[in-house]
Amino acid sequence: MSRYCFYIDGFNVYYALKTNPAYHKYKWLNYRKLAESVIYANDTIAGIFYFTTFVKWHPKNVERHKMYISALRNVGVEIIHGRFLEKHIQCHKCHQHFKTHVEKQTDVNIALKILGDAVDDLYDKALIISADSDLLPVIKSVQHHAPDKEIGVMLPIGSSSFELRQNAGFRRKMSEELLRDCQFPDEVKIGNTIIKRPQNWR
Repeated sequence: MSRYCFYIDGFNVYYALKTNPAYHKYKWLNYRKLAESVIYANDTIAGIFYFTTFVKWHPKNVERHKMYISALRNVGVEIIHGRFLEKHIQCHKCHQHFKTHVEKQTDVNIALKILGDAVDDLYDKALIISADSDLLPVIKSVQHHAPDKEIGVMLPIGSSSFELRQNAGFRRKMSEELLRDCQFPDEVKIGNTIIKRPQNWR
């Protein structure tokens, strides 16, 4: 029997689903159900951690995002927020200046949480759901400092990361069948409130 923790790079999964129009309908993903689907019968879930950031300059996106976070919290998923940093860049061809936003802290937050939870003996096995190779150092760090802990990866559907796959202790596949089977219902009741799957997530 193993204790599992799940560490989800929210935007990494979101953009994998957004990139392919065939996968848009799977954004209403219940990570509690997904976690329960990829462990064995005698295993237990010690924690599910969802790392994300609000895109504050798109109010409608924030509204949908908050509804989704409410659904995740309702099934016991812990939300850990990062932030976006405004950045000014210059086009090398036309020399015009543009404003963009860069997501900050998420990979650092994930790494610190995984390492801290290993030190605190929260899990036997940790599953990272991301294709971000910036998380490779924390895999190696846990393998070095807590060799009794096993770190696995689940790459978002359609994504690849040779480094993560090669260095992980185990792997789980994010198949379309898994995504289809692990959706929230179209309506989620939270107390006296009902939240609905966004129309463009259908």
